[in-house]
Amino acid sequence: MPKEEKPLSRAAYRKQQEQQAQQEPPTTSSSRRTAQQPDERRPERHQREHQPVEPAASPKLKKRLNWAIGIVVVLIVLVYLVLFFV
Repeated sequence: MPKEEKPLSRAAYRKQQEQQAQQEPPTTSSSRRTAQQPDERRPERHQREHQPVEPAASPKLKKRLNWAIGIVVVLIVLVYLVLFFV
């Protein structure tokens, strides 16, 4: 049977983690990232810069949004009236 270990305090656990990190060679993706060129990592970024910029909201979209807001307001008033008079 293995000897039961006493739970570590936070400070002791952190020290243990730091020691393990120092002993092990870094095998994270950071070594792979340095080998890649910036263009290889994000080719879509370069493409987005050259696309024409369109306005955020077209007039047609604005019109539809105004209609939707109006309909919601009318429905809220109708619900209020039904709840008040019924």
